[in-house]
Amino acid sequence: MAVQRINLDDGTYFVMKDSRFIHIYLIVDSVAKEENGFQSGEAVNWSKTDNDAEVASDFKGLPLGLINHSKLGQFVFHLNDGAPAHDDIYACYYRQMNHSSDVIPTFGVKVQNDNNGEVVKSSVCIIQKVSDGSVSNGITSRDWTILAVQYDDSFGNV
Repeated sequence: MAVQRINLDDGTYFVMKDSRFIHIYLIVDSVAKEENGFQSGEAVNWSKTDNDAEVASDFKGLPLGLINHSKLGQFVFHLNDGAPAHDDIYACYYRQMNHSSDVIPTFGVKVQNDNNGEVVKSSVCIIQKVSDGSVSNGITSRDWTILAVQYDDSFGNV
């Protein structure tokens, strides 16, 4: 999908994104399921854990550098309490914590933004801990932190 623009009279424009073209998937046993029930506003956040490059100085002030090829990252799902996605992510957590073999079951996450071509994904994920909870007389959010072991973020322009 091309970027959707609204042209202004002075020759400039602004970009209009459309949430219909933003997809969030859990991938369990190679089956991708688009998730629903995210909080209005911030639905999901992601970040790479380690910096890609570091620069420091040695004893004499000469620069030293390191390029890191770490694939660690994390996603934070902001789910409405009781949302369908909450059940799916809890099922992944339950599998992870109650497995009976020597291999911990993992799952994948994929966020695909067709507005700008960005795809953020990891094929190997685990849940940091069960989400915190609260009770209120409004719509509450449950935040799940998902640790990504094969983090990859691309904008589709490489």
